Amino acid sequence: MAKMKPWTYSHLDSFETCPKRYYHTRVAYDVKEPESEHIKWGNSVHKAFEENVSLNKPFPEEMSAFSNIGRQLRELPGVKHCEMKMAIDRAFKPVEWFSKTAWSRGIADLLVETPKKVLLIDYKTGKRKVSEQLTLYALYAFATYPTVNEVESGFIWLKEKKIDKETYQRKDVPELWKPFLTRASKLERAFQEDQWPARPSGLCRGWCPCTECPHWERKK
Repeated sequence: MAKMKPWTYSHLDSFETCPKRYYHTRVAYDVKEPESEHIKWGNSVHKAFEENVSLNKPFPEEMSAFSNIGRQLRELPGVKHCEMKMAIDRAFKPVEWFSKTAWSRGIADLLVETPKKVLLIDYKTGKRKVSEQLTLYALYAFATYPTVNEVESGFIWLKEKKIDKETYQRKDVPELWKPFLTRASKLERAFQEDQWPARPSGLCRGWCPCTECPHWERKK
């Protein structure tokens, strides 16, 4: 039986999409997720934002449209942490990233620290959609910064030039954790029982790398 590693938001999302695919790509590692052009572009954009915000390095020519966003982020008041790693234990206390007691963790694209609040920014290169990712990251931030009572988060949807913002209060932390605890418990149960059933979807039509799965079909 495989040992469960600290879970992330992407772990929950991947597991809920298809436990079998999750097992092969993130537990057994006997199937490799292909690095699509979209993923390569997203990684390049994140790296460019990190260097622009932290080092004031100009964006590459093909990303020049993001220059104004980078300038606005650099001008934000507060201490800026690019690619900020945060991890917590089962008691919701902050721990080192590779700590043996780490239970859940995540990396914020940009965290801006001020005495009274924390700002979280996540750059998105894909299609705009609803996501609870920054709610979880806000919970990490509350744990990491125990004197902060407010966390503001924002998805910057680069393709659609839109921003989705949300503000969280420390008093709401117990309630905000509830859905994530439910989701994480299902992942933990899968490890305990070593059960990874397939969940057929449109991804089975040639988009899933698990070609040995009985539900897999070639692209038409």
